[in-house]
Amino acid sequence: MARGRFTFWLDYSKDEQLLLAETIDELKRRRTFVQTIREGIRLMCDLRAGRLNVLLELFPWVRQELMAASSPAKTAGELEVQRQLARLEQLLQQQLNTPPPLPALPPAPTHSGPRALNTPQFDLPRFEDDDGETLLLQHDSSSDSALNFLNAMLRLQQ
Repeated sequence: MARGRFTFWLDYSKDEQLLLAETIDELKRRRTFVQTIREGIRLMCDLRAGRLNVLLELFPWVRQELMAASSPAKTAGELEVQRQLARLEQLLQQQLNTPPPLPALPPAPTHSGPRALNTPQFDLPRFEDDDGETLLLQHDSSSDSALNFLNAMLRLQQ
């Protein structure tokens, strides 16, 4: 596995390089120095080539900022139209959440007295087995429920 080491010097007599040295010490303490160097070199090379890929990869929020800055300011008319659309959407949502109105009642009849309903005629059920034996059940008030159950079952067999 090939590895390389790169060394560079900072001039502490220059304020910006002294501040950079303090930042490097902080990054080393957090163990993010090497990662920051790699990402920084990638970012600089990408930007110098006129690309924004690495910038948008490392800082996704920049895309939203660029989009907001590139979109023209909205006029008062456009803002009013957006407000009206939001109001219409809210009204439609409310309308969808409320039950539909009940249908109107039919007009009252003009004649007096009861009217026959328009219903189909049907035959009432016939019970042909009504002439069979009648089963009589007796109530037993003793406190032994298991014995009551068995006695009732024996009476059903007879």
